[in-house]
Amino acid sequence: MKKISRRPVANLELFEGALGLADLSTIQQELIDYIRFIGTFTQPILNRELGLTNKPPALSILCDACRKIGMHMPEHFSQVRSWSLNTSQDGVQWDGDLVCSITWNIDGTRLCPEEGTAQFHNFAVHPELFNGL
Repeated sequence: MKKISRRPVANLELFEGALGLADLSTIQQELIDYIRFIGTFTQPILNRELGLTNKPPALSILCDACRKIGMHMPEHFSQVRSWSLNTSQDGVQWDGDLVCSITWNIDGTRLCPEEGTAQFHNFAVHPELFNGL
């Protein structure tokens, strides 16, 4: 198991500004708004709640939106991408880590099918971006 390093925490004001400049499509904006409101999710939940089809996958739509947002906060996005790559068990960066990350249980095991801990990959929005209260 890889050691989890501290995630770069987004400045909320900077994120909100980048979000406003990102020129997101309607579905990308709805996806970001939903994730920030609900807090934790799986891809099937996103498909069901937002009426999405399986193609393109909701997580791909999320990554596209994160790249658009990241263009307007390049230093932070670069830090997030490096963090993502360094903490990935698969050795890949995931652009969705700008807004949310895969969840882990108390034993430090990812909540995902590969680990036998969940039927689907489980994600949580970063606390500083959560607005569901």
